[in-house]
Amino acid sequence: MKTIGFFVLSIILLAGLAGAAMRLAAPSPLAAADRETFERANQLYEAGNYAAAASLYEQLTAKGIANPDLFFNLGSAYAQTGRNEQAAEAYARAAQLAPRDAQIAGRVGQPGEGQRLPVPLNADELALGALLHWPWRW
Repeated sequence: MKTIGFFVLSIILLAGLAGAAMRLAAPSPLAAADRETFERANQLYEAGNYAAAASLYEQLTAKGIANPDLFFNLGSAYAQTGRNEQAAEAYARAAQLAPRDAQIAGRVGQPGEGQRLPVPLNADELALGALLHWPWRW
């Protein structure tokens, strides 16, 4: 009977940690007005108006929005306008916000920037690993 209770408790804790990890991994949603600005900047970028797109992306970052897609697109707009140092900074910020995103990692790890170190596990991933390992130890 104790074994069943222990197993059920482990499953509940595992589900809770998995839910928390998923919420933390998701990019922060944009408000409706900010979403419209972001989409307008994307349209300008697609039309080849990179400087105007960068300006709109900069307006969003000035508001304190921390979204990896925003910083990735800002880096791409900077790169298209020849502002390579600022592009690298924007890509690095995007990589901080989404360290496991392959597309962002590809831009950060371009030739000439050195080898990229592996991403360490965060606290949620360590806790999840411990919970997965815990039942097998018994």
